[in-house]
Amino acid sequence: MADTANTKRARWPRDLKIFALFAALWASALIARIVIHDVTYYSPMPLQAVILGINFDGYPARVVLVAQAMALSTLALGLAAERRWGLMLALSYMLEVVVSNLIFMMTYMGDLSQGRNIRVSGLIGIVAVLILLYLWIRARDLLSDNTLRV
Repeated sequence: MADTANTKRARWPRDLKIFALFAALWASALIARIVIHDVTYYSPMPLQAVILGINFDGYPARVVLVAQAMALSTLALGLAAERRWGLMLALSYMLEVVVSNLIFMMTYMGDLSQGRNIRVSGLIGIVAVLILLYLWIRARDLLSDNTLRV
């Protein structure tokens, strides 16, 4: 009978573990944003969230932020456990962030009241593209390796 307890496999790069830590911290920051907004009675700014270029306010924004926090915490767990699905979820989440910011910028470009939000979305989009490229470069070898656990 084959001994499966002593199977050796290559460890994932340490920077992906650090990315998983940052993803978990970002998920907790999203939940903290909801909690802090609920604790303050008269918040000067309404709670807003953007997903796939659609701007949500109020209660739907809470649902969107909770869904984003769940996705981030799930990908953090997958990356920390060195699972292939965690890496694929990280790539797809960052692709969604890039596409969402691009759609938001194109949709609200003509609205002068959204000028500040468009500039912030542009900066976030640039950082998201850089993170997506970094993840893709680090994930190429890990996703093409057939010895990884699913």
